[in-house]
Amino acid sequence: MPESRTYGRRRALPARKAEQEGFDAGRSDGTVTRREAITGRVVKTGSGAAQGAGWDDVDKVASAAGGGDLYLKVTENRMVIKILADGPFDVFASHWIDEIEEGSKSVRCWGTPDCPLCAIGDKAKRFSACFDVVSLEDPEFPVLKVWDVGIKIARQLKEIAADAKRGPLNRPDLYFTIRKEQKKKAVEYTLERVKERDLEEEYGVAPLDDEALKQFLAECHNYGDRVKEPLDEEGMEEIVQLLMDDA
Repeated sequence: MPESRTYGRRRALPARKAEQEGFDAGRSDGTVTRREAITGRVVKTGSGAAQGAGWDDVDKVASAAGGGDLYLKVTENRMVIKILADGPFDVFASHWIDEIEEGSKSVRCWGTPDCPLCAIGDKAKRFSACFDVVSLEDPEFPVLKVWDVGIKIARQLKEIAADAKRGPLNRPDLYFTIRKEQKKKAVEYTLERVKERDLEEEYGVAPLDDEALKQFLAECHNYGDRVKEPLDEEGMEEIVQLLMDDA
């Protein structure tokens, strides 16, 4: 079901060329899967234009880019996590539409040059790479979460994954800690590798046993699943027309 939105004031956009032609090029075809935020199941949904997952898409989507219990909440307290795959299952950029007064202001980019919002000069501003992780914030109750990371952490993870001595990310004996810190006007994230043998001594956390890990792996997303659905053509056209009216 399309997201419900209420729109507010309009804004001016940069000069553009052949804007309607650019909009007509945007299409939303095919099917993909996504995880339901409440149940955690994977279900079939409609997709947008091709955007990918895996390491090849990290730099590509980042260059274009400039809720809920489903997602890992990173705090100022150091948290132990276990990454369940060696790469992201979903990589995308998002547009931020302030004119949306109700509903999500974040709109998944279809990918340049097919995205109607990109075609009229609205640049995607947020980068996301999504990983399935087990949160051990409460060691007694490990929980499967989606970790939506920005480009800085994504590139750190990519370096580790590509390093034969440090990777892959889902090595059986490898865990990570993550925390955030507010520095002036920016938030910085600190990621550290932790060997399984050091978990209990350094963090008071017992490693996942084989049976628990097997169950979490069975619930993971598949490569190419999407956590945020793109708008269909009608939804995109509604936003495009809103932004173009007073441009």
